[in-house]
Amino acid sequence: MIMLILLFVIFVIYISKIWKRSPTSDFSRIPAVKPRWPLFGNALFFDLTKTHLVLTELSQKYGPVFRIKLYGDEIVVLNDYKSIYTALVANGNEVAGRPSMYRTEHADRNRNSIVWQTYTPKLKMLRKEVHKSLRMFGDGLNSLEDKCLPEVEALIVRIRDTDGHPFDPWDYIYDTTCNVMLLLLLGVRFSYTGDELNRLKEISRLFNHTFGSGSGSRLDMIPWLHILRNQDFSVLKTALNLRNSFWEDKIKDLPRKNDSVVTDLLRLTEDPDLDVTETTVKETFTNLILAGTDTTATAMTCLLLILIHLPEVQDRLQAELDTVVGRERTPCLADRAAMPYLEACLLELLRYISHVPLAVPHSTISDTFIEGQKITADTTIYINLWAMHHDESFWNDPWVFRPERFLDKHGSILPPQHERRRRVLAFGAGRRVCIGEVLAKNRLFLFVSAILQKFRFEAADIPSLPDMDPRTYSLGLVLHPGRFRIKAKRRDS
Repeated sequence: MIMLILLFVIFVIYISKIWKRSPTSDFSRIPAVKPRWPLFGNALFFDLTKTHLVLTELSQKYGPVFRIKLYGDEIVVLNDYKSIYTALVANGNEVAGRPSMYRTEHADRNRNSIVWQTYTPKLKMLRKEVHKSLRMFGDGLNSLEDKCLPEVEALIVRIRDTDGHPFDPWDYIYDTTCNVMLLLLLGVRFSYTGDELNRLKEISRLFNHTFGSGSGSRLDMIPWLHILRNQDFSVLKTALNLRNSFWEDKIKDLPRKNDSVVTDLLRLTEDPDLDVTETTVKETFTNLILAGTDTTATAMTCLLLILIHLPEVQDRLQAELDTVVGRERTPCLADRAAMPYLEACLLELLRYISHVPLAVPHSTISDTFIEGQKITADTTIYINLWAMHHDESFWNDPWVFRPERFLDKHGSILPPQHERRRRVLAFGAGRRVCIGEVLAKNRLFLFVSAILQKFRFEAADIPSLPDMDPRTYSLGLVLHPGRFRIKAKRRDS
């Protein structure tokens, strides 16, 4: 009897939440994906482990702007450059919000995060302070090089120590990328032989699963699942507990240098007029360390996988490196302008893998119009970067990795205002553009140029090598290819 009463209460709560989340406007002019079932909407026919692929396929039938209903959530999906640019840039003020999500409301993360918080004065202040503290402009880029190069040298030593034997590149690349972020955020680094980096990897893995657009999103659509302690909620709790213990054990009492992001943010907690607490700093640190590490490490790992599949691309990259830099001095950011093929490879990499395929969900702060369609306030918007980056009507052979797309007939990199360059929005655009875009692009250049200068990479076991096609990658917040092992041949031998 008690169980029946409990189930009835849960059902009533569920219906009330669906009723509250139902849109008040008429969406009839925006194509709706069919069939829709009462209570469930399209959810019964929706593979949440392949959300980006499903939505892209649906766009072939329903057009670049359509809507889906997942349980009680009416979601507008944007799939082409025109609609995405309109939403993020032209109407950026109206579409800069974040939807209400149980995963982010749990533990008040949505009030303190620079990723999951909606567009509030507090968020604008935090983004401004983080951007100022990162200093990714002027002399700040020299500081980035100073922090990157010792870690790059350590990475080269670790790869050299494999002595041509097979190794998994993911751990090596993640450790290097993470330590650069730690130096920027805390002014410290962790040893490769300690447990700290492994703990951060596990936290990253859990958050990637929980906060992606895959199965973890069920917690937003059916919030009462946490009452039943389902697997998605357990992963969320585990991730937050591990993060909190890591903060207490390894970070909270660390001596900090004056030029670190966390130190700068902690100073804000002393101002009684600002709504900034230690929780705010902890959440912001979490956003920056996880997003700033996982995305770059994944991009580098994907590039290695691609270069093993396409050795002719590796040949051309190393020929350019030999011509511009040679094999003695370390590549630096000043070399970027003289290396158009490497720059084109990195642009094509970001387009091809689209490793954050659906960005982070947006929400309308006020009524707006996209492609002539009125979308009212508090509507969830999915930004399908995956579909835009693989739009066959614009990109010839979008599933072919071709850096030459971004070179002109003279072999020079296309200017930033060129249509192809403008259509690569791997970091988003507008009010919510990724705050680490400049940092990520510069780190990618430094890491990739340094290791390709020293090593030629080959497959350790060709039959077990994953496909380079990003449609085969697993979905979380960030796409990941299957794990693989490689061999590094020294180029100075």
